[in-house]
Amino acid sequence: MPMKYAIGVDTGGTFTDIVVLSDQGELTMAKAPTTPHKFALGVMDAIGKAAQALGTDLPGLLSQTRIVKHGSTVATNAMIVRRGAKVGLITTKGFEDTTLIMRAIGRVDGLSEEEIRHVMRVTKPEPIVPRERIRGVRERIDYQGQELVPLNENDVRLALKDLIENEGVEAIAVSLLQAWANPAHEMRIKELCHHYKHNGQEIFYSFGSDLSRVAGEYARANTAILNSYVGPVVHEYLEGLEQNLRDKGLTGNFLVMQGNGNVASREHATPISNVQSGPAGGIMAGAYMAGLLGHPHVITTDMGGTSFDVGLITDGFWRYANEPIVERFRVHQPLVQVESVGAGGGTIARVDESTGRLLVGPASAAASPGPACYDVGGTEATVTDADVVLGIIDPNYFLGGQRQLHAGKAKEALDRNIARPMGIDTMEAAAGIYDIINSKMADLIRRQVVQVGYLPEEFVLYSFGGAGPTHAVGYAADLGVKKIYVFSTSPVFSAFGIATADAGHTRVATCQLIMPVKAEAVNAVVEPIEAELLQAMKAEGFAEGSISFKRFFNMRYRRQSEGCEIPVPWARFTEAEVPALQKLFESKYEELYGQGAGYARAGIEISGVRVDALGAVPKPNIRPQEYVGTDASKAAKGSRTVYFTRPSLKAHTATIYEYYELAHGNRIQGPAIVESPFTTVTLPPVSRATVDSYRNLVIEV
Repeated sequence: MPMKYAIGVDTGGTFTDIVVLSDQGELTMAKAPTTPHKFALGVMDAIGKAAQALGTDLPGLLSQTRIVKHGSTVATNAMIVRRGAKVGLITTKGFEDTTLIMRAIGRVDGLSEEEIRHVMRVTKPEPIVPRERIRGVRERIDYQGQELVPLNENDVRLALKDLIENEGVEAIAVSLLQAWANPAHEMRIKELCHHYKHNGQEIFYSFGSDLSRVAGEYARANTAILNSYVGPVVHEYLEGLEQNLRDKGLTGNFLVMQGNGNVASREHATPISNVQSGPAGGIMAGAYMAGLLGHPHVITTDMGGTSFDVGLITDGFWRYANEPIVERFRVHQPLVQVESVGAGGGTIARVDESTGRLLVGPASAAASPGPACYDVGGTEATVTDADVVLGIIDPNYFLGGQRQLHAGKAKEALDRNIARPMGIDTMEAAAGIYDIINSKMADLIRRQVVQVGYLPEEFVLYSFGGAGPTHAVGYAADLGVKKIYVFSTSPVFSAFGIATADAGHTRVATCQLIMPVKAEAVNAVVEPIEAELLQAMKAEGFAEGSISFKRFFNMRYRRQSEGCEIPVPWARFTEAEVPALQKLFESKYEELYGQGAGYARAGIEISGVRVDALGAVPKPNIRPQEYVGTDASKAAKGSRTVYFTRPSLKAHTATIYEYYELAHGNRIQGPAIVESPFTTVTLPPVSRATVDSYRNLVIEV
C-alpha cells in the first residue's frame, strides 16, 4: 500500500482531535471523547473515526500512514492528579532546602489574581520531593565552571543506597548548584548511578544539566524533579500507544509533539518536554497560517472543552516562556509561551454564596460527567449549556449529529443553579454566563498583548478549538480587534498544527557577553550548542544538509533582570556583525517600550542564547479556490431563533449556514450562525463575514 498519510493527534481535556493529511494536501478531521482513565483508548477511537470518514478501517488507514505525530496531556495530567513516580533528589550539600524555599515566590506562583486575593488560602504547593527524600553531596563548581571542591563519590553512593533501599524511590533527580556552567560532576554521578546495583529494580534518572543549561538552581532542580516524576508514566503510555498502533498496522514513524513546538522521536523526547504540547500545536498551526496569509501580528485563541489558551505571534515569531510555571512549579524548559485560564465549553457557572454574584470557572465538568446537556450525569450549569439555551448550538447537530444534546437538561441546570438563586429568568442567566466568559477571555488576551508592548487592535485574531468560534466575536469586540479568522480546521487546529510541525530540538543556555564583544566569543557560545543539536537530529535520521538552525539572543541593558529575545540572522559572527547586533537590540527595545526608552550608556549584554534545530517534514498543500461570488444562499439551510447578547440581549431570527457549503467570495451578514460538524460560528447583528480563497471565514466586527 502507498504511504500517503500524515496523522496529527491532540489529546485535550474533553476531546481527542485528529487531522489526517494526504500527500495531495487533502484534510480529514475527526473527534472522539478523551478517556482520562486510559488515554490511548481515546486516541485509537479518534483514528478509527477518521478511518471511517476516509472509507476504510483502522488497520487500512494505519497501513497507509507514513507518520503519526502525537501531542498528549499525559505528563500534565499526572502532575494535576499527583500520580507520578516516588522521586528522590540529589543536590549540592547545603542547598537541600532550595526546592522547599521556592525562592520565596512559591505561595503565589501559578495562581490567578483572583486566587491570590484570598490571602488565607494562599499556600505553597505540596512538594513533589519532601525533605526526607532529599540528599546533599559534597561538591562545588563556581559560576564560571571552575571546580572548587571535588565531588565526594562516597556521598553519592550513600545517597543512592539510602534513597533506593530505605526510601523506596522509583525515580531520582540530580541537580547540582552550578551544573549549568560545568556538568562534569553531574556526569560522574550519572556513571555512578549506572554502576549502582539495586536488585533489578527499575529506577528512572533525570539530570538537570541534560535538561537545562540555564542559571537558576530552583527552576533547574524542579525541571529534573518533574521529569523524573512523570517520566515512568509518560514512557509507559507512549510505548504502549506505539505498540498498539504497530499491532494495528502502523509501519511508519511515530513522533511525539513537544512543548517547544516541534516533534521528536519517542526515544529522544524528554518526558517534561511533553508539557503543553497541545497548546504548542495551536501556535504552530497559527504560525503556518500567518505565513500563508501574510499576517505579521496574530493572537491565537484556543477555546476547548476545559481551558482557553492564548498565544502571540509577532513579526512571524512566537515566544518561549521565561521560567514557565508547570502546575505551580517554575521550570527551565523551552515551552512555547501560552497563557491559559479555566474557560472552556465545560466551564462551570455558579452563584457565589457570600456575594450572590454570578461566577464562571475555573472548575470544569470536563469529559466526564460533562455539561448537563450531555445527559450523562452532569448537573452543573456550564458554558455549553448556556450556548444551547441561547439557541446558538443546535442540540441535533452537535458533532455533526453524532451526539444528541438534551436542551431540557441544560435549561433545568441553569434554572436550578443560576436563575432561581439570583431571581432572574433562564435566558438572562444564560446571557450572563455567555458575557462573563467572554470578558474573562478578553482580559487574558489584553494582558498578554499589553505586556509585550503592543495594542490588541494591531493584531488579527485566530479563533479555534471546538468552542472558540462560538464566542470569538464576543471577546474580540471587547478588545477592539477588527478581524477574526475562523478556519475550516479550527475545531481541530492544534491537531492540524501537530500534523504540520517540523521535527526539531531546542537548547537554551545562560551566558554573559558584554558588548562590544569579540566575534569569536559569540561563536564559542553558539557553536557547541549547534554541534550537540546536529548530533541529536542526525540520530533521528536527518541528513546534515536537511537540518536548519534558528538562533535567538536574549539581550538587556546591564543591571536589568529581564531582557528581549532577538532573532539573529547570522549563522556565524565576524567583527562586522557585532555592532549590527547591538543596533538590532536597541531598535527592538524602543519598539517595545517607546522611543527614547533605551539607555546605551548603561551597557548592553547578551544574557542567554537559544538555538532551534529543525528538520522539515512534508506540509499540507492548501490550494486557493476560484472566486465564486458573494451570494451565500446555497449554503443556507434554514433559520432559528437565537438570543444574542450584543448590542443587548434580544431574540433574533438567525439564518443558519453550513460551513463546508460556503465558497470563495461568499458574504454573510449577521445575525447568523455558521455550523460545521465540530464547531458553531456565532455572527451577531453587529458583524459580517466573508469567505476567503482558502475557505477561511473572515469576520469583521
